[in-house]
Amino acid sequence: MYKKEINIAVVANMSAGKSTFINAMFGDDILPSSSQATTDCPIYIYSDNEAENNMAIIDFNDNRESRGLSQNTLKKELKEYAKKDSLVKDTKYKNVKKIDLYWRFHSFVNKSKSSDYYVVVDTPGPNNSDEFGEQHFLTTQSIVLGHASKVIYLLDYKQIDANLEVTQNNLWGWIEKRKKIDSKFEVLFVINKIDEALYDNEKIQDVLNAKNEKEYILKVKKNWFFHEKKAIDKVENLAKKIGFINPIVMTISAEYLKLERIKKLSFYDVRKLKDFKEQFKNIFADSWREEYHRYIGSDIEIFNFSKNKKTKARNEKSAYSI
Repeated sequence: MYKKEINIAVVANMSAGKSTFINAMFGDDILPSSSQATTDCPIYIYSDNEAENNMAIIDFNDNRESRGLSQNTLKKELKEYAKKDSLVKDTKYKNVKKIDLYWRFHSFVNKSKSSDYYVVVDTPGPNNSDEFGEQHFLTTQSIVLGHASKVIYLLDYKQIDANLEVTQNNLWGWIEKRKKIDSKFEVLFVINKIDEALYDNEKIQDVLNAKNEKEYILKVKKNWFFHEKKAIDKVENLAKKIGFINPIVMTISAEYLKLERIKKLSFYDVRKLKDFKEQFKNIFADSWREEYHRYIGSDIEIFNFSKNKKTKARNEKSAYSI
């Protein structure tokens, strides 16, 4: 049966946590992630139910033949091939043009009965300022303007205000241009690192005025999702201005979602995850699990954007209106 290939491009400016987000969606620590720009080439990610198909094919910009990575070597070497050239010492990992990655992931599996075949495309950050900046810019621009069927635009909560400008040469501008060409073009706007908003909410004067622990918990609950909602409103308003009538804006903590899904964690990560969950237990008591999973973004569907619309509507009606 012929399958229609649907490319979902994940785009973001440098250090928004794009690789961490993809790792979180897949529940496996496959791609390199750091506070620097790490992805140096587009990575086309394919997934199905056959774990034995796990492999990668590396294409180069020079005259080298493509190289295949088996399941046994993939986890170790892929991170080197995917990194910026300036971050690797061995020349064999440099000058990569494209990577095709085949891996069975946690929440990204193509179903054999479906007529659609989804491919997630991890793109280079278009605002990288090193010697490869122009190459990254042009690669991501061409994917957004033509190659991508849908786009997931990841924004950094801590940098929201700095990334709310539309120009001809940035992600917002390319998305606006694509939307004008194709009115049915879909974008899922995802605000990452949303857990940073918890600290901003604690600085609200009403919370700071709490006289004891009980009053503090009540006031945190009262002001729950205050700064998160402000960030969502900012992104929604700009998305509407560039042509999205009912934009889908979700929030996520890719870091904690990844920790939640990865099976083997270090002692440090186990402790970190436990401490984070304690905040939800203290505030929401018996309902903390539901609120916790909703907060870190467990509901985000990387394929079905319409499902995210339903999730968003449900959250607007019930969640955080405490």
